[in-house]
Amino acid sequence: MKPDEILRVYKYDVITRFRENAILPAYKGATLRGAFGIAFKNSICVNKKIQDCNGCLISNKCIYKQIFNTEVISDEKSQNFPQPFILEPPYDRQTFYGKNDYLKFGLIIIDKMVDYFPYFVLTFKLMGEKGIGIRRKRSEFDLIKIKNRTRIVFDGKTQNIKDYRKPVKISIPKIKQNLLTLNFISPTRIKIEGELINGLPFVLFIKSLLRRISLLKKNYSDNKNFKIDYDALLEKACNIQTISSSLRWYDWQRFSSRQKTTMKLGGFTGQITYSGEIQEFIPYIKLGEIIHIGKNTSFGLGKYVII
Repeated sequence: MKPDEILRVYKYDVITRFRENAILPAYKGATLRGAFGIAFKNSICVNKKIQDCNGCLISNKCIYKQIFNTEVISDEKSQNFPQPFILEPPYDRQTFYGKNDYLKFGLIIIDKMVDYFPYFVLTFKLMGEKGIGIRRKRSEFDLIKIKNRTRIVFDGKTQNIKDYRKPVKISIPKIKQNLLTLNFISPTRIKIEGELINGLPFVLFIKSLLRRISLLKKNYSDNKNFKIDYDALLEKACNIQTISSSLRWYDWQRFSSRQKTTMKLGGFTGQITYSGEIQEFIPYIKLGEIIHIGKNTSFGLGKYVII
């Protein structure tokens, strides 16, 4: 089984260049995601005075609602699906950028939502015109290009978009000695019964990962052939042991312009090593490297890599 048989994902590198000096926070995910959300709504929404998308006459066909306001009502209950994109900031702590300095960040789009790629391009251009930054200082930037691996799919000089529907191909490594180490690069937020956790037994990791994959498939993929055998996988996951962990809590917060309040979005970072019969889980774990795990992934949270 290959990860792209489970879910198709598309990954891009967005390259921008500042027109002036800029100051960004140490964790840039919230700044990028906040500016992106505002620019997307300003460019797409035709009824900006309405706070709740469900009160809009065209909500069923609205691209903004499909991308951002992902509440789906079924069986008389509402369910919030994960948003179908991720903005991956540079995972460094650089805060000052000079004029003509480049800022590169990642964009991941889930499955059939890649059809809206041109709207993402338009939004990045509008973000540059409005500017990004902190302390009420917004610095403008130019969208130079967007790459899919080595191919340029948007050229800022020609303003052309081309050949952007190339999903990621994920190779499956062979796990040696039944040991697997994961490095959580950005704060990861996983809840049990409404409470955030600061540890990650393997069975909980797999349960959270499979749930995310399932929700993304349910809402954003037309491939309904592949089925995940949850019970069998979770039973096997119970036999995988944690043999070392350096997970630690990382606190940070952001101001939500939509909710007009400061939100605390802390999570754990660091490394954890598991031991056991892990190979069967690797296709899912490799997919998770790209689609992240936990809550608030559109900010770039929940990013991990296999060591």
